[in-house]
Amino acid sequence: MMIGTTVGTRFHIVSRVGEGWLFIVYQAQDRLTGQRVAVKTLRPTFITLSPFVAALRRACEQVTGISHPSLLRYLTVGEVDEAQPFFWVCELVAGQSLGQLLGRRLPLPLTQALHLLIQIADGVAYLHRQGIVHGDLRPHNILVTSRGEVKVGDYGLSSAFLASRVTETEWMERVAPYLAPERFHGDEGTPQSDIYALGVLLFQMVTGRLPYEAATIADLAHLHATAPIPLPSSLNPSVPFSVDALVLQAMAKDPHRRFPSVDAFRDNLQEALAALETIPSPIPPVPAEPPSEKEEATDEEERPVWRQVTQSVLASVIGLIVGLVFVGLLVYSLLVSTRPREVVVPDVTGMPLTKAEQLLKERGLQLRVVRWQPSKDIPPNHILRMEDPEPNRRVLEGREVLVVVSQGVAPVLVPDVTGQKLEDALATLKGAHLKVGQKVETFSETAPAGTVVGQQPPPLTQVPEDTPVNLIVSKGAPPPEPEEIDWRSVPPDAKVARVSLVVGGHQLQQLVQIQVNDAQGFREVYRGVHVPGDRVSKTVIVRGSGRIRVLVNGQLAAPEQEL
Repeated sequence: MMIGTTVGTRFHIVSRVGEGWLFIVYQAQDRLTGQRVAVKTLRPTFITLSPFVAALRRACEQVTGISHPSLLRYLTVGEVDEAQPFFWVCELVAGQSLGQLLGRRLPLPLTQALHLLIQIADGVAYLHRQGIVHGDLRPHNILVTSRGEVKVGDYGLSSAFLASRVTETEWMERVAPYLAPERFHGDEGTPQSDIYALGVLLFQMVTGRLPYEAATIADLAHLHATAPIPLPSSLNPSVPFSVDALVLQAMAKDPHRRFPSVDAFRDNLQEALAALETIPSPIPPVPAEPPSEKEEATDEEERPVWRQVTQSVLASVIGLIVGLVFVGLLVYSLLVSTRPREVVVPDVTGMPLTKAEQLLKERGLQLRVVRWQPSKDIPPNHILRMEDPEPNRRVLEGREVLVVVSQGVAPVLVPDVTGQKLEDALATLKGAHLKVGQKVETFSETAPAGTVVGQQPPPLTQVPEDTPVNLIVSKGAPPPEPEEIDWRSVPPDAKVARVSLVVGGHQLQQLVQIQVNDAQGFREVYRGVHVPGDRVSKTVIVRGSGRIRVLVNGQLAAPEQEL
């Protein structure tokens, strides 16, 4: 039991707050400042995973001390004892996680969702300016106070989770719904992958659902990589097209098509929020004052009967005439005086969505997006075409203008053409709407001549249509190598080493160098251009003590070999 103990010489643990999949959280008192703080310790399952604990501590040390209004502030990290090798102290926040808030109220009101996400984006943008990627953005790691203030926590830890197969598996089960497609391929977290996760959070907050749901991580990865991005408005009709556009750009499959930065995403969120908050609320009608109840004295009883009848008929006729005149004036007012004026529909084709909406609004027209469609020529979130009415037509003010918006170039999956004959590979790429890039040849001990043995980009990568795919084609088995060394001329004191290397990487042509530094001085004993998959094997002679260096494209391919 940790309750009653003091960690870090000053944090006295007084109670247990709760636990998650990784940490047990306690409340403690800072004896130096008197403030209440939270202390996180590892659950017993993870204490024995030494590589993970070391990686986690390094990650925590990197973010400890960062201060921003929208970030949970971490004070120190350390070790309790051998039985508990880790503790992490942070500020204690009274509130609930975003996950708990979503569980109680789904979906969130639009303005509340945007207010919260703007604060989240503020904190994440600050992390990026410090060179830190959050990497684990999901509702569980975001706290919301009773005043609607946000505190983003557990930032900068995602790389540590990959240090152990156990923690990686546990973490992936929780974070997969929020991971960008490229992260399922093993890429490290980037600011662009954080932007993708923010897009997922926005979708979830305004619809009450995740954009993609599946039973396994593999199925989720496939959906994130290939499935069309659903529109929030398809689940929640109150979501405006401006928020649809934000989700589509933030969750673009290609990282380069997302917002250039979280700051840019936040600015667009603020514009969307301002547009929502400036929509005028309907003014309730003011009830008319009741008519006066004053009664007038009359001497009808004293009038003759014929006079009463005559006056009654006359009053009825006058009342009928007045009524007809009033109705006529009312009809004229409705049909003529309040008739909407005619306006000319401006041509907004090719304009950014927000600019088109503003221009139409200035003309007294309303923009409505009927669908989103891929386009090679029109950038994402720009008007692809106007469906009804057509540009330059005269219409009544208040009319809806129906438009189709570009999603940008449609992404396609690069097929795996390795092992295919060159002719078949070319046909496969053409069928996938891709072009053939460079074709280079290399010897192969296993693949017949004319067979594709490598490609770039690699299989299952998402790229725009018409992207060139470079191919490495087999020239067949390599010819027998001549004897490299005349062993009769090798001095008795010389040392002989066999240097072998399989060329990797993604560049289609790579420079391989083998250098020796020995008693005879520095020299280059081999230089050649190779492609990925080539096997380089050379015999090297060293005189006296010496070092052998192998470089690929000017970079050490392996530690120097000392003889």
